[in-house]
Formats: sequence, C-alpha cells, structure tokens
Amino acid sequence: MDKTRPRVIKLLMFTLLAFGSTAPAQADGVYIGAGIYRADTDAGDDTTPSGFIGYNFLDTNFFMVSVEAGYYDLGNTSNNNLKLEASAITAGGVLALPLGPMFEFYAKGGLAFLDAETKTSRMRDQQNDQKAYYGVGASLDILDTIDIYAEYLYFDTSYDAGIAGVGVKFSF
Repeated sequence: MDKTRPRVIKLLMFTLLAFGSTAPAQADGVYIGAGIYRADTDAGDDTTPSGFIGYNFLDTNFFMVSVEAGYYDLGNTSNNNLKLEASAITAGGVLALPLGPMFEFYAKGGLAFLDAETKTSRMRDQQNDQKAYYGVGASLDILDTIDIYAEYLYFDTSYDAGIAGVGVKFSF
C-alpha cells in the first residue's frame, strides 16, 4: 500500500471539512447601491452621485467575491485654466474580507469606460477612453440586507480623478 495515500485522504477530508464549515453567511445574489461622492480632479472638486449593481457569487466566512457594474459621475468642475466634465461606467470585481458579523473591508477594481470633455481658453477636447480604476472601502451591515459603506476610488485618467464617498447597498 502506498504511504502517501492515507495522507492524501486526510488532506482531502480536512479540505472538505474546512470548506464545508465555511457555508455562505448569506445566499449568493444580486445587490444594488447608490452613494454621494466628493470628486477631486485637476480642475477642482465637485459633489457627485453614483450607482452600481452587482452579483455576489462567493460568500464564505473568510472572504466574498463579487462582480459589479457602476456609473460614477467624476464631476463638472473648473479652475482658471481648465473646465472638466467627466463620468465613468465601470465593470470590475470586488474582494471583501469580513471582520465579524457586521463589518467588512473590501477592494475593488476593473475597467472604467470614461467620457470626458475638457475645455481651455484655446481648445476643447472630447475623450472616450478605457482605463483602469481601483479602490478600497469598508461597510457596516445594519440589517441583513442593508449595508452602509464608505470608499475611495481612483480612476487612472490624464486628469487624475479620485472620488471618496458614502452610500447604501441593498442585497436581494
């Protein structure tokens, strides 16, 4: 009899028990959210809305994985030299780490489809581009299906767009 066989069986049993005991804390499912953000760009600051929809397809006691699509208004701002109107439609992923039953930290990132119009006294430029976005956040589960969140997102654009905001997320 092969001596490695009992070890493999023990490892398999341990793995099944470990993952079997990490049953989902909440059923997989759809969520929607909306928030209010403070956009900070090269042209100035603006208060902007956002909204997103996602699907949580893996939810264990150790981590959660979701896919998400969203809309983020990056502001309608201006300074002495530059006027900027920008928005982004995003497609990305979210990895969350729960800390207890009510609190979690998360990171998100993906691809942003940007629409921006910049104006100076000498020129006007319309940009439609695809760039990376990424960010971090934390959320507090106030009811089983309602979370309050705070997050910071950075959009890798030529006009340095970062947004910080708070909002609410509803799970179904």
